Amino acid sequence: MSKALHGPLSTDVLTDEATTSTTWADQDRLDRLSAAPVWTDELVRAAGLRVVDVPLVTIGGGLASFALVDFLRVSGVPAEDIRVVGAHGAPYTGIRHLMRCSQILDHESLRSDSMSRVDNVWGFPGYAVQRAISRRTIQPLWNVLTEPLVAEYFNPSPDEVFHGIDREAARIEWTSMITPGWVRMVRRRDQGGYFSLVRPTAGGPPFALCSHYVHIGTGYSAVNYAPEVRTYREKHHEYFRVVNAYEPHEHVYQVLTRRPTTVVIRGAGITASRILERLFEERFRSGQDVQIMHLFRTHVDQHDGPRTFGRRGGDGWSYQPFSFPKAATAGQLRQRLLGMDAHQRAEYIKTIGGTTSALRRTWQAQLQHGRDAGYYRAYRGELRELTPTARGTVEARIDVATLPANTRIDVDFVIDCTGLRLNVGESRLLADLLDTTDASRNPMGGLDVGEHFEVKGVCEEAGAIYASGTVTQGGYLAPVDSFWGFTHAALQICDDLARRGFCPRLGMSRSVTGWCKWLRGVRP
Repeated sequence: MSKALHGPLSTDVLTDEATTSTTWADQDRLDRLSAAPVWTDELVRAAGLRVVDVPLVTIGGGLASFALVDFLRVSGVPAEDIRVVGAHGAPYTGIRHLMRCSQILDHESLRSDSMSRVDNVWGFPGYAVQRAISRRTIQPLWNVLTEPLVAEYFNPSPDEVFHGIDREAARIEWTSMITPGWVRMVRRRDQGGYFSLVRPTAGGPPFALCSHYVHIGTGYSAVNYAPEVRTYREKHHEYFRVVNAYEPHEHVYQVLTRRPTTVVIRGAGITASRILERLFEERFRSGQDVQIMHLFRTHVDQHDGPRTFGRRGGDGWSYQPFSFPKAATAGQLRQRLLGMDAHQRAEYIKTIGGTTSALRRTWQAQLQHGRDAGYYRAYRGELRELTPTARGTVEARIDVATLPANTRIDVDFVIDCTGLRLNVGESRLLADLLDTTDASRNPMGGLDVGEHFEVKGVCEEAGAIYASGTVTQGGYLAPVDSFWGFTHAALQICDDLARRGFCPRLGMSRSVTGWCKWLRGVRP
């Protein structure tokens, strides 16, 4: 299965001289190399790069990479045929950082269901069964059986998810496939396949991975700083009082537990709801007078959504248990999406997704108490300008329908929860891919991929480039940035790789055998 892509050049170390002389300071040769849209073995050799042959390379090292590697290992692909390029050892390092910044702690509930397991390609047993066994109670099982009519939807905790991933990572020998580093560019090889230029995290010389197949799962390109926040920071160089929910901001909660504080929060998604929950909790524990002003760009007052499905709404929020309806994963909405063209898909995904939050009873009780007591006030309006004051506060100019135009208020903190940003042009790797190949963006800004998540315009008979996760937003699957989305994309990619002869197809017999091995913790 592990085929060399070329002869003498296929070696981990060419010579000591080649290895030590190739540094990022030797920019001339690398510039000539990066200017070529197709690389030959001679061109790579002239650049002095070390070349490593491996059939498949996955770039990112996060959950999208992990889901694909897990499927490949279950399908029978040996660990030595896979190379994972990422900056972190654990595949959940990035998402864990974002969770903790947005106040989703390891024991909190995630916006996911019992069977969406990135560590278990079969989805059974689900997290509810796991929790029932570990805690010796049938409550989680009752929760799943009666959701959502009697009980709220069951949601696993980050701790349960990460523990399962650690177990599966050890089983499939994840660390043996890791190459710590960043891929700066991917180029076609003139004889078939691709070169991936890797810059090691340890600061050593760059080298090239030569493979038949490349998978890209690099995730979001950046935090989405709203224009007002960006302007405030660039102009005043102040980062303490105006923060984004996806960056570390624990100092906000430390301050408000010591003295009366006024906080402005903007956003209407699941992150905004969790930030509010943390503010309510700290206010209750500390006994301090914490005033919360909440700005909604779109204030939902009633039932929301198209006729084909609906969402509960009220008090500014649009409620949906998950980021997308379950029918968008493998039901009617999913089938409808498959029959649409690119522009229709983009509009449909925006309609069935959008900014929503889960309807949880504890959090609803906190909101109602805040409204009744007067320390939580919600408005439909816009944040126009932020200015620091000599008093150590921030003057916020807002436009709110129920207040005079250009109202100015003094606040201690502004927490912006407008989310993460997908802009493939901001990723050095993806921008280079778009510039040097026929790859393109879909109408939602993600990479244009096919039904098997192959990047359109770059695949060939001798190899293919795939992508999954948020970088494919706007494709044939709506919930791409979810545990279920990662595993579904991995299944589709593996089916295409099996068609190309890279790996065996995961049929009934192999699947049952693989599940029994997973249950016992036996290596694939």
